[in-house]
Amino acid sequence: MSGPVEGAVVVTGASGHVGTAVVRRLESRGRVVRAPGRTDDLDGAVRDAGALIHVAGTLAPVPPVTHEQANLGSVLQTLRALESSSVQRIVFLSYATADAQSPNAYLRAKGRAEQLLHESGRPVVVLRSTFVFGPPGDPGPSFAPFLAHGARPVSVLGRGDQRIAPIFVEDVAEVLVRAAVDRGAPTGTFGLGGPEVLTFDEMIALVNGGHARERHLPPSVARLLAHLVPALSPPLVDVLLADSLPPEPSAADAFGVTLHGPREVLAAP
Repeated sequence: MSGPVEGAVVVTGASGHVGTAVVRRLESRGRVVRAPGRTDDLDGAVRDAGALIHVAGTLAPVPPVTHEQANLGSVLQTLRALESSSVQRIVFLSYATADAQSPNAYLRAKGRAEQLLHESGRPVVVLRSTFVFGPPGDPGPSFAPFLAHGARPVSVLGRGDQRIAPIFVEDVAEVLVRAAVDRGAPTGTFGLGGPEVLTFDEMIALVNGGHARERHLPPSVARLLAHLVPALSPPLVDVLLADSLPPEPSAADAFGVTLHGPREVLAAP
């Protein structure tokens, strides 16, 4: 069945980097957007809505919040609210290597969330995204920690040769919106990554205007620091030490979105 999904679109995690871009795009298309916060009435928000875009979740929860609470708990809460709702389509932003059997708590939570959503009985689109980046001056939470400050070097985990295909936040938002509001759009699990494959070092240079002094932390040191530094955690360190490449099939192809690479977006004027 083709045509737009009727009714409001609920966006969880709407105040975040991706969520803000999603809300802006929906409103520019004249859609009614509901953006419930953590303490708002989620049941009421979804009761007569047409679609739900779930972008809540994080690779770096603030203790005592766990990866499971941040990335699976919010999905469980959403599924309970959806039981008596009119929502026709669910779109979930996951991570590229999500796996319900992974020993990594973040990847496992994302994978389990995917499974539960697919078992909900409603049309579901899962987007397994790589690291997301923003425009100059607003790199987003994936790359903000790697901005240079003065003459101090940027600390990079590992050798910096990890392969990544970072995806522009506006492209992520466009795919999420198309997947949510078009009743004829495909469902299933899709990979979402940018059109360029770079090393982590190359991406850090681009985020810093074309150059950056770097200090590489060997994997063994990085994993040790994950147990000592509050801003780090073993799941986060393991993800940052690995490649971040999108699986097939391609979400950009499935939803007809033209992607913008970091060299295009972040190139110095």
